[in-house]
Amino acid sequence: MLDFYTYDKSNEMILNDGYCDFNGNTILLKKRGNINHKYYIYNRKSEKPVIVKDIDPMTIVSVEEFSKFKIIFYVDTHHKLSFVKTKKHKTLSEREIIDKVEKSPFVNIKVFNLFQSIIFIGLLRFRTYSYKDVELSLGYNKAQNLKVHFLFPKFLREMFSMNTNKIALLTHIFWSRAPLAHINKQYTIDSNINVPVFIKVINQKFNYYFNLKGNTKDKYHKRHYLFNTRSSRVLRNNIEIFVRKSITGQFVIVITSELKNRIKFIESIAYLFSLINKNKRIYNIYFEKFCEGASESGFELFKRAVKKDKNSVYILDKKNNNYDMLKKSYPRNIFAKNSFSAFYRIFLANSFISSDLVTHIQRRLYDNDQLLKRKILFNKKKIFLQHGVCLATNVFERGYYNTRVPIAPDFIVVNSEFEKGKFLHYTNYSSNELIKTGLPNLDLYVDSRDKIKDEITFLLTWRPWDLTGKLEKHSYISRYIQFIEMIENNSFYKDKKINIVLHPKSENILKAQFPSIYHKNEKYLYQGDIKEALLKTKVLITDYSSVSFYGFAGGSNVLFFWGDKILAEKEYGAPNILQKNIAFGDIAYNFEDIHSLVLENYHNPQKELYVKKYRTLVEYQDGNNTENTYKYLYDKILSQEVGTESYNYVIEN
Repeated sequence: MLDFYTYDKSNEMILNDGYCDFNGNTILLKKRGNINHKYYIYNRKSEKPVIVKDIDPMTIVSVEEFSKFKIIFYVDTHHKLSFVKTKKHKTLSEREIIDKVEKSPFVNIKVFNLFQSIIFIGLLRFRTYSYKDVELSLGYNKAQNLKVHFLFPKFLREMFSMNTNKIALLTHIFWSRAPLAHINKQYTIDSNINVPVFIKVINQKFNYYFNLKGNTKDKYHKRHYLFNTRSSRVLRNNIEIFVRKSITGQFVIVITSELKNRIKFIESIAYLFSLINKNKRIYNIYFEKFCEGASESGFELFKRAVKKDKNSVYILDKKNNNYDMLKKSYPRNIFAKNSFSAFYRIFLANSFISSDLVTHIQRRLYDNDQLLKRKILFNKKKIFLQHGVCLATNVFERGYYNTRVPIAPDFIVVNSEFEKGKFLHYTNYSSNELIKTGLPNLDLYVDSRDKIKDEITFLLTWRPWDLTGKLEKHSYISRYIQFIEMIENNSFYKDKKINIVLHPKSENILKAQFPSIYHKNEKYLYQGDIKEALLKTKVLITDYSSVSFYGFAGGSNVLFFWGDKILAEKEYGAPNILQKNIAFGDIAYNFEDIHSLVLENYHNPQKELYVKKYRTLVEYQDGNNTENTYKYLYDKILSQEVGTESYNYVIEN
């Protein structure tokens, strides 16, 4: 048997060193793993499927059985090492199952918006016509199914099933229509912004799903990032819908916000003016999440950069409360998002430097803009400052930092040898692409250590699986209600400033679904920049949020509540990186233990044991991260030509 997987200490099936799935993950049993969907096993180094030449095609090499399903590992018709997760079948043998999976359809189609619908039209051919029916299925949950119409009857299509000349292929013409109103209705139910499209093959016992692509031959390619249809506004709604391609070529329906025609026009004019300039790489563009803020690492680094580099540009939404003040301070360097000046400088960008992914510079987060996407795709100086230290939940196993994704950063700032090691282990980033200087934003917290800290902050990580706002036991919102009841029932908190930071999505759920509960507790909910609360916090109560690293850097005692940790790790699909052995604060596994631990932590400084653990995770705490990071970027990247032989450097400690 091929030695390509094993089991870890927690009995999770994992791939051995050198192997991974498409996203670079090693854990095979993901919650969202599609039943009866074929997956390849990849060589981590070459980033290509593993080829097994010494085993005959369609040979089963291993089968692992679990309580409700089994995983069949086999060599496919092209000698690629593959696996399929399938339910236990009463009649079909394992050989028959993989044979069924291999009988995927051949497609060649076009997609476009027409009036209030998305139209799919083209060729859809099968090797065998033993199925009952075929539909297009929308979304990961396959909640919507669209009728597929064929121009010719089934017997005629079956007659020419293996004939691929141009005339015979016309017998497989099909079309399908997805009304925008239906897509929008489903969006109001599940809030899914990205809706992948599948071909659903209906069989007697099992249905099979295949990614719908423009062409069967569409493989992974970064240029898929540039494809999209025009964006159509849903009638009587302020949302728009368009279709893009994933990097594997699969069509994905995108629900996004409405974009004014004025912005499109301004962008086009700015692009035309940028073509006049011979130098296409002038400006170093800084920004933060959605270009809405100026309080994180992106802005801290910009303030340092502008002292030396006149071509440093910060993009900020005019809706920001401090926009006018900041524009007066930096009149030639700060520009409003979606303005002519901002677009012009983006098209002439030398680099993109931000604390969030580069897509946040687009006209809207989910956008069908080919002009900006093209600039992003071909820019080789996308520098990610990180939104926070990524050593809490295991973001690596959830597909983050996949270097094969077009928007993936080219360089990432890390905080320690420990964190750098995680990137080297889980991703395909090289040592030269990891900048070990520490997050610039940490300087703000380090500088606040000697200031008075007498507030208490409660903040839990948002749970993406808890979208319906359940008030049942252990739900996200119920934990906040528990905390409010705790402070109401203990006199200790009467004269204390309590900051209860609720995730914006949960706040919206409370307002919409439980208005009476929201208005009753509204006075407790913190409104404002979370940074301002953390800088004054003595005790920070959280679970596995990255804000814990900021809080501790500023001198706060961190209290971890891990009563829901097992469930969270199951839903995330991987154990957290932050475990007891490296936790830099006391841990409460029961909610009832929080109060006593708050009392202890409020009246005492940080424990030396936790200071030592934290220093392993975050090495740079001298307040010079901003200076060191900028110096490194300017000397090694911003002033260099990426991709040339002369561009060769070594990470300095």
